[in-house]
Amino acid sequence: MADIEGAEIIAYTPRSPQNWKQKLAFHVKRAIGYEHFGVYRSFGANSFWDASATPKQQSRARGLCEKISRELYSVDDIDAMTIDGVKVGDLIYDTYLRRNSVPTIDPRSESFRDHLQESLELFVAWNDYLDSHDVRAINVSHCVYNLALPLRIAVRRGIPVYQINPTHLYRLSERNMFAYNDFHYFPERFASMPKDLQEAGVTEAQRRIERRLSGEVGVDMAYSSKSAYGRMGESRLLSESPRKKILIATHCFFDSPHSYGNNLFPDFYTWLDFLGKMTECTDYDWYIKTHPDYLPGTMEIVKGFIARYPKLTLLPSDASHHQIVSEGIDLALTVYGTIGFEYAAMGIPVINASMNNPHVAYDFNIHPKSIDEYREILLSLDNLSFKIDRRQVYEYYFMRFIYNTENIFFDDYAGMVKKLNGYRGQFSPEVYDLWCREFSFEKHEAICSALRKFVRSGDFRMDNTHLGHANFRRNTS
Repeated sequence: MADIEGAEIIAYTPRSPQNWKQKLAFHVKRAIGYEHFGVYRSFGANSFWDASATPKQQSRARGLCEKISRELYSVDDIDAMTIDGVKVGDLIYDTYLRRNSVPTIDPRSESFRDHLQESLELFVAWNDYLDSHDVRAINVSHCVYNLALPLRIAVRRGIPVYQINPTHLYRLSERNMFAYNDFHYFPERFASMPKDLQEAGVTEAQRRIERRLSGEVGVDMAYSSKSAYGRMGESRLLSESPRKKILIATHCFFDSPHSYGNNLFPDFYTWLDFLGKMTECTDYDWYIKTHPDYLPGTMEIVKGFIARYPKLTLLPSDASHHQIVSEGIDLALTVYGTIGFEYAAMGIPVINASMNNPHVAYDFNIHPKSIDEYREILLSLDNLSFKIDRRQVYEYYFMRFIYNTENIFFDDYAGMVKKLNGYRGQFSPEVYDLWCREFSFEKHEAICSALRKFVRSGDFRMDNTHLGHANFRRNTS
């Protein structure tokens, strides 16, 4: 992008240093090119902007904080927060949950007030920077958390913004504010493909889903360390009553509820609390289950819900979904989890609590548009008639996990993750050793050519067409 625009590359801090020690470390490391500063310099970023607010900017942020705080009465008010037409509530919301490892927010707490002040200082600093500099494009690492504040401000001004990581590259806009949301366009993209490619894709998707449901770990999920589809246990899990049996599949409470945009509920805690109340006014058997590799703090929160809503039955985290299905589960609930397509592949209806879920462009799940509609569906399950077209499930899986390659910058991304002993390894310095070993000028030029083609195309996502690959077969495994 810099060579296309004739622009200078400037690196920036995603969060301003918080104390004098962090500020000193920033300036020293920047001066000597230590750690990541050296990496950025290697591709031409010789300037580094510290996004710290000046005293005047801090004062303006304080005034803004006082005005906004007076209008925040609930978590929904935080969720809906905008500044000068720029939507920021979801970013501030998710950053607070992640930093404090809490499942929800008290809008009136001193802790949140301090966080809001810091977030607004960053907003003001970026707003002023874009006022005073001719910025031609911005690269961000995430489209969530306060890391995405420059994204939101920039797209409002019509400045191109890109999200890039080892496996994906997206162009963001006011229409497409979140990376990974190309799932909205899957049906039309699939329909435009040659019939032979469609059939090969559906067949390959069915094969991989079967591998996944057989208990194989890591099928198109490099971050996964355990399978939820292992062997069935000897003890029965579900009651043998004639009542409807509902499974709630939980999410991590702290890790960006707004990954794909706004949901019916502002966080997973609020969603579970709603379902807890639903247990009190329905005559169903309600079950709740975490993922096998749930994060620390998750189980304590879930057990708190069970203590409050005794009609909820906790299933073992390592319980096999095969056993849950075979014992007669009637319906599964998620906000936007993978259980949406996994249970659909096994013929079980799933209700998503978001219109920004990855399955929303297809009819193999139920997608209520409001909390009132969600409640009405849950109250009327005895009258629910829902048929699942498994071919839609396979089409979705093909488009989501197979058609678009992850091998943009590494010859074999999945192999790279294995060499680095798992998903976390790609964030270690050892990843640069692997990158250097794979480097060649021919490969470098091919990547640069693909990047230029993508930038000039105006497309939302970089895919096989920009890389010059005819179809997905190069990416099958």
